[in-house]
Amino acid sequence: MGHATLEAVRRKQLIFTVTAGRTGTNYLAHLLACVPGVAAYHEPDPSYRRLMRAAVRDPGLARAFLLELKLPSIAAAPGSIYAETSHMFCKGFFVPLLQLGLRPGLVFLRRPPREVAHSLLQHDMVPARTPLGNAYMFHPDDLNVLPIPRWKRLTDYQLCFWYALAIERRQLRYAEFALTLGLPIFDASAVELNDFARFAALLDTFGLSHGPELEGEHARIGALRHNANVNRRTVAADVEAQEAEVWKRVAGVEPSLRSLVAQRYGDWSADFGLTGGRAA
Repeated sequence: MGHATLEAVRRKQLIFTVTAGRTGTNYLAHLLACVPGVAAYHEPDPSYRRLMRAAVRDPGLARAFLLELKLPSIAAAPGSIYAETSHMFCKGFFVPLLQLGLRPGLVFLRRPPREVAHSLLQHDMVPARTPLGNAYMFHPDDLNVLPIPRWKRLTDYQLCFWYALAIERRQLRYAEFALTLGLPIFDASAVELNDFARFAALLDTFGLSHGPELEGEHARIGALRHNANVNRRTVAADVEAQEAEVWKRVAGVEPSLRSLVAQRYGDWSADFGLTGGRAA
């Protein structure tokens, strides 16, 4: 990539998501695409999937991917505001982007870990176990990922739940990091973004315009179904016991994580249910 291309990207306002996936990224992309001047895409090509598994171990590969493939694509996108909603960006590509001198805004798109785990299991996206899980999810042995001992003994649901907690931890850490850099950030769930006032607050955070006409588009998009679960697998009835074992194993490394997650979603002992929020 030439210097001119990098400068072209630097002149754009960039917005990315930090999220687990199955959290409403497709929904958010459709909402942002309705905002005047915003070019918004959900998991566009060139895909981070090409190098994600290697990039979590070698930031140099992530930097090369950005320079040779992703940033030229961003430079070619129309307009001065580029928004990309993908759960892959936070898996090895955020820091290399910063090292290139780019300062994106971040949307921390969250969903209760139980709901994320359930949705992943329904899609057969089990970390370290299934083809889709290996392609898109963190592996317990990846660097700088929430450690969990004896992970091979975990059930498929427990691995999905662990992954959801690993992303929760990454969201919390990236939020602190972004604040020290002065990056604009916004934290919300897809359910919260069903409220136009909440979506307008997101737009305000990034300095994006919105008027009365946008509210109608927001309502139209909100009435649609986005990437619904496919129900390939079901979750066992003892999810609370399975989750308790995961919490026990990660507590030695992150003893405060459970209380921090509870602060984001309320009392962890409550049943969050398995249908709230939107899919990807």
